Amino acid sequence: MRCVPLYHDAVLTYMSMPGKITALVGSGKLARYTPRGQRPPKRRLYLAMQALADLQNPSSAVIMLSGRGFIESALSRWTLGGRIWGNSKRGLFLDRLDPPPSEIWEIRVTEPSVQARLFGRFAAPDTLVLTTFYTRTLLGKKGSAQWRHAMQECQSIWKDAFGSDEPFSGPTIHQYVTENCDDFPI
Repeated sequence: MRCVPLYHDAVLTYMSMPGKITALVGSGKLARYTPRGQRPPKRRLYLAMQALADLQNPSSAVIMLSGRGFIESALSRWTLGGRIWGNSKRGLFLDRLDPPPSEIWEIRVTEPSVQARLFGRFAAPDTLVLTTFYTRTLLGKKGSAQWRHAMQECQSIWKDAFGSDEPFSGPTIHQYVTENCDDFPI
């Protein structure tokens, strides 16, 4: 179990990652996403305040252009333990982006025609923290200034919440997603 420093009232205490996430939820920096009226979650999903605003604001470009139903379907797939798949080259639903910065992931919402990308980082296996949502059109070509900005924003939001604590890292997709996941390169 990893422990991370947490400063509170000038006293340094050490807290496990689950404890830190609980504290961040309690402080309002993170919100747990749980699908409505469905079976119990198998994976954990947290939304940073920017991602929550992107999801809840009906005027958000991502919601207006991609549709809240498609976004919530992707979030439910993750949370309820739906199959995570890829092909011989990359993840098709969940994909790790090329650094820098490292350990930035995207959930790829490919339906409807205006696609969405939900950026985040892993706090632990099966525990994803989404930071921001974008339309694929806004991001432009991979490696563009918009992609770099989006990845930097994800890292900045993570650092604001978790301080110097680094995201989870592993050598294969199965370290990140422990069940119901096809084998594909990351």
